[in-house]
Amino acid sequence: MEEDVPQPPQMEQTADDILDTSAHPDADESDDADESDDAADIDDQDQQTGFPGGPTVTSLLTQYEHHMARRLWEGEDRGSLKVITHGLKLKKFAEVPIPAPVEHWIQESGLMHLSSGYLTMADAGLISAFVERWHRETSSFHLPFGEMTITLDDVATLLHISPHGKFFDAPLNMNTNNAVRAAHEYLGATWEEACAEISYNKCAQYRLQWLRDLYSRLIQTNQFECAARTYLLHLVGCTIFADKTHTRVEAKYISLFIDLHCCRDYSWASAALVFLYDNLGDGAIHDTRQLGGYMSLLQCWIYEHFPRNCKRGDRGAVPAHLPRACRWAAKHAIEGGLMAYRRRLDGLLLEDVVFTPYDDDRANHLFVSISMFSGYLRCGGVSVPYLPERCLRQFGRIQCIPRDVPPMPDNIDWVWQSTMRSSVETFRRLYPVATFPGEVTADYYAWYISVSHPLILPPSTVAPSSPHTTVAAHAGPSSSAHAGRDRRDLRDRRAAELAHRALDMVRPFNEIHEILSELCRLYDD
Repeated sequence: MEEDVPQPPQMEQTADDILDTSAHPDADESDDADESDDAADIDDQDQQTGFPGGPTVTSLLTQYEHHMARRLWEGEDRGSLKVITHGLKLKKFAEVPIPAPVEHWIQESGLMHLSSGYLTMADAGLISAFVERWHRETSSFHLPFGEMTITLDDVATLLHISPHGKFFDAPLNMNTNNAVRAAHEYLGATWEEACAEISYNKCAQYRLQWLRDLYSRLIQTNQFECAARTYLLHLVGCTIFADKTHTRVEAKYISLFIDLHCCRDYSWASAALVFLYDNLGDGAIHDTRQLGGYMSLLQCWIYEHFPRNCKRGDRGAVPAHLPRACRWAAKHAIEGGLMAYRRRLDGLLLEDVVFTPYDDDRANHLFVSISMFSGYLRCGGVSVPYLPERCLRQFGRIQCIPRDVPPMPDNIDWVWQSTMRSSVETFRRLYPVATFPGEVTADYYAWYISVSHPLILPPSTVAPSSPHTTVAAHAGPSSSAHAGRDRRDLRDRRAAELAHRALDMVRPFNEIHEILSELCRLYDD
């Protein structure tokens, strides 16, 4: 909403009297430095020949010069990102009673399931390894065999929040003064409490702990509508709008809950994706040190699609009324941490990937056809491309060379509302169903190799150098003999897949084709 927040009661002291609204530093984000001067320009050689280990055709990944993948190939390693999950906060907050009137509004909002589908621990190495492969230009992870992404269907299935509805318009004037007014008007805080909170934060944000304390007081005084708004603001601040501060939520999101009758009108799944996509894009830049976005969503998505490459706790089948994320429990990271995950991703084979993990559970979690929409999604002032045609294998389709990333339309909302149905119908008509998982057209891999970076580690770092990082691609025996055999098996499997891919790229009945055919037969034997 772009309407002004209603004025507060006249007080002798205003928020502007106690705050300097011209500066809102965020101490928690101080680790993220400005872009360094040495990465400001691409030299002529990069423009002509691409990047070592990266794309040779640079028209797609136009921001690759600043990407972590480039720095890794050049020997620069920032280590794991700082990530956090608020699962324990949500678990503890669930112990606070929810009066029936408040529960009614939470149910009506369509967000109730966010309070149950979460992890209590984030695997920083696992998440960081995937973030290093995310590209803002395509809104997708670039893996050895092609692109994958988090779809609207993933969000709807894992979190049970709706993709249908309108996009969120953030207020343009949510400064510190209006944050005080909003807390007083809509959250039920006293004027003094609101002023003190914003003065403490020095920005238009509220601490999650402050919201929890406020909620407890509101339900004791029967201020149920204010309590519901406070609960919902805390809920989205811990989940789909969790930011880099890890302790606060932006005041602008209050506007989502001013009219509690209208909460269900928003496309919550789109909002979650836009916020996560945007933070993944920031996290892929080489000098970023911490990550925002809903880590439980990202980590559960990894659990679903890459079960062989991480440790996960499986609680078994989930009832239809619960989000599928409830199935998973976080476990401790694998030995070797981030570097081990990087090697596992570089060594991925198609057989290691589950492109359509929900097929056996569609009776409980129906497929969301709107996830085949192609265009742009928006949340507030942030817009991101959403391009399922780049990840057709996740829809059981044959992956072909996708169209160029389309330009952003002048009116994203109009395109979303008016072309959604035709976009889905076009998707179904254009892209044939695959005959086996992971199927691609004959020309896809040659194209993908030219525009992306199938591997992220240079050859000099592929072989582990210490006993603590010997298991490169799959957990196995810890002895050096077994570890060496694991590495050889991994290389053989990887070489076999590459040989088969190369065979698909050359014309039959020539010498190269015959050599590759013989090589494939040797590996298959």
